[in-house]
Amino acid sequence: ALTRIIDDILDLAKVESGKLETEEIEFSIYDLVNDIMDLFRESVKAKGIDLVLSVSSDIPRRIVSDPTRLRQILINIVGNAVKFTDEGQVEIFIRSSELNNGKKLFKVNIVDSGVGISAEQRDKLFQPFVQADNSMTRKYGGTGLGLVLSQRLAKALGGDVSLLEANGRKGSAFEFTFVADLPKDLGLPKVLQSAPGLEASKAALPLYGINVLLAEDSPDNQLLVRRVLIKNGATVDSAVNGVEAFRMGLMGDYDLVLMDIQMPYMDGYEATKALREAGFHKPIIALTAHAMAEERARTHAAGCNGHLTKPLNAKELLETIAKNVHSSS
Repeated sequence: ALTRIIDDILDLAKVESGKLETEEIEFSIYDLVNDIMDLFRESVKAKGIDLVLSVSSDIPRRIVSDPTRLRQILINIVGNAVKFTDEGQVEIFIRSSELNNGKKLFKVNIVDSGVGISAEQRDKLFQPFVQADNSMTRKYGGTGLGLVLSQRLAKALGGDVSLLEANGRKGSAFEFTFVADLPKDLGLPKVLQSAPGLEASKAALPLYGINVLLAEDSPDNQLLVRRVLIKNGATVDSAVNGVEAFRMGLMGDYDLVLMDIQMPYMDGYEATKALREAGFHKPIIALTAHAMAEERARTHAAGCNGHLTKPLNAKELLETIAKNVHSSS
């Protein structure tokens, strides 16, 4: 905790002096948000409250911005919401809109059913080292620095952090905005003109242009499968449990889902069934350690199009993905 406070102070000093540098990195906003959900999962479970995520269907799968700073802002704001909420829920809403310059404006609303913020306390929210209420400091701890730094960081990313009107609702609601680019083609067409064989070689990859959602709770297995898929041309997003797999499957534009059957919170059977009931029609391939006929029948009954047995064979994995994607298109 002390290290984080010191880091926040140093970051704020950089912002105030104009020396803070931001990065422009392509990344999956879905992976980032799911990391935040995972980070607070145990905290909300211990408090008996819910953490709910709602993402607009127009959110792009990948963006170009500073994922480290975005993560820092979300941890601060969501962390405050969780800290000050003892019953009910914390909700995260994400939506976006087009700007005239071709970039996207992202709006993230964090709404909680916690203690709320009085009119007198609102003016102090974005003052360094000041908490809205001294009694809150005694009960919950903190330096009062998180929101200040979050607002400064958001402004460095072309956005802002603001407190929304309560309108008689219990709790508080913050809106965090930032501007991001969409991934460029990195000048690939020009390169291809000078090296026409490159396009053919990329297109020759068995999974070229295929978007895969990998639902796998084992970090080691996830890393191995991701390497095989990416090496063979696929784009891969990852979920670490059935709940995330269901949420990401509905939000993202995936050509196929690789669904581990044994996962926490919601297993692969339940996640597959939920996706099918919600209207997801793309292929879902079950990943399981069991090769028995009964297991294959059960995954098929849940809505899976295929079944791969662990440990996975790379050749069989690639052939299964390519076959199912091409037959469904």
